Amino acid sequence: MANKKLGILILIATLVAQATWVRAKEYIVGDDKGWAPGVDYDAWIKDKEIFQGDKLVFRFERESRKLYYTTHEKCNACCPNDPLMEMYPCGNNVLTVMKIGKRCVMSTREDCLNGMKLLFEVKPAPVLQECGETII
Repeated sequence: MANKKLGILILIATLVAQATWVRAKEYIVGDDKGWAPGVDYDAWIKDKEIFQGDKLVFRFERESRKLYYTTHEKCNACCPNDPLMEMYPCGNNVLTVMKIGKRCVMSTREDCLNGMKLLFEVKPAPVLQECGETII
């Protein structure tokens, strides 16, 4: 009996873990244009909902740009000083967002002033709703 209950518990835990994993989305910032001058990132993000666990992929020419993950306030001021995180410019940076709230990714001050900033809000990951009794 104990083995049966343990098996059911493991099954439920596995299903919950898979449901959370399947929920996360990966977004290529700027789609086929990537992270580059002249892209309207406000328009790009407009129809997207970003949740905890989602990934933002920044594609650009390697070492051509630094990326700063910062607050909305610093981003609106195009101020990369004291960012929450500075990302190495590898050209295919992946940012998994976990902290809820308004955030921003920007490059240099000059790039930011020319529109190279992505302002977004990270929402709590959706909670799985309880279902009725399941008989196995």
